[in-house]
Amino acid sequence: MHTKQSENTLSFRNKLHRFSLAASFLQTGLRPILVLVLVTISASMLAYAQETWQVDPQLSIARLSLGSESNALEIGLARVSGEVVFKSSDSADPLVHLVIKPDNGPQPSYAELSFTSKRSATTSDGKVVVTGDLSVTRVERSVTIEPNEAYHGPEYGEPVVQTTTEEVRLVISDPRWRATGSNTKRLSGSSSFSREAFPQLMDALTRADWPTILVNGEKCHVPSTIGEDYSGATCSGTVIATLNNSMVSTGSGEAYYGFQPAVTPDRERGTIALDLKVKPTSSVSAAVASVPTAARE
Repeated sequence: MHTKQSENTLSFRNKLHRFSLAASFLQTGLRPILVLVLVTISASMLAYAQETWQVDPQLSIARLSLGSESNALEIGLARVSGEVVFKSSDSADPLVHLVIKPDNGPQPSYAELSFTSKRSATTSDGKVVVTGDLSVTRVERSVTIEPNEAYHGPEYGEPVVQTTTEEVRLVISDPRWRATGSNTKRLSGSSSFSREAFPQLMDALTRADWPTILVNGEKCHVPSTIGEDYSGATCSGTVIATLNNSMVSTGSGEAYYGFQPAVTPDRERGTIALDLKVKPTSSVSAAVASVPTAARE
């Protein structure tokens, strides 16, 4: 009986020893395998990592022009919002989504533009040509103005909305991302087109009432009493953009009546020039840093 009990004890100790060896192997032997698996997953994530840069609408502008080259005339300004996404697998093929819209309050007729990229290519001189769809949304409303004692401003009718989309090319002239401080960067580009290729866009440029100045933090004050010398509200704010056109005086002497643009452009060609300020918002590659500490020990 004593011998049977000793055998049982010895068998139990052997099983306990084998269990301890197995546990030790699981703790140490499998760790390199676990680390290898995590490294493989991390490498796969890096292959598909992407960085998203947000376009700052307070500092990003679009300059709208008619004509071309020396015969070009800026006719309006607009704010730009959206994002630019770079893939680590191909940094020369960014995903671009931009929205271009006026910033001059309610108008009886205005237009908004949106661009979504489809593909990109690098030119021999280092520029990036982004091909995508440009959608033009025109909004037109009737306006009624009745100047009487109860007048409180213009009354607008129901909007009539029309949207047209065509493929265009956006040429990024400086894809090297010039630093501007405060972790923001600058990106410049332009897109040119003709009335023959995109008549709805040309109509949007010529018929809509685009602002000629962009102001951040604008505040306007109307005096409580209005006299004969009233010339409008007094406004303050930070000017971020104005039209850049050469002007010439008209007439001389008693016939002088001000300035006008030095050029008279044709209305068959147009250009949208972009000056964007962007800042990083997220990066999928940051997920690689989330590998458990225990797996790295």
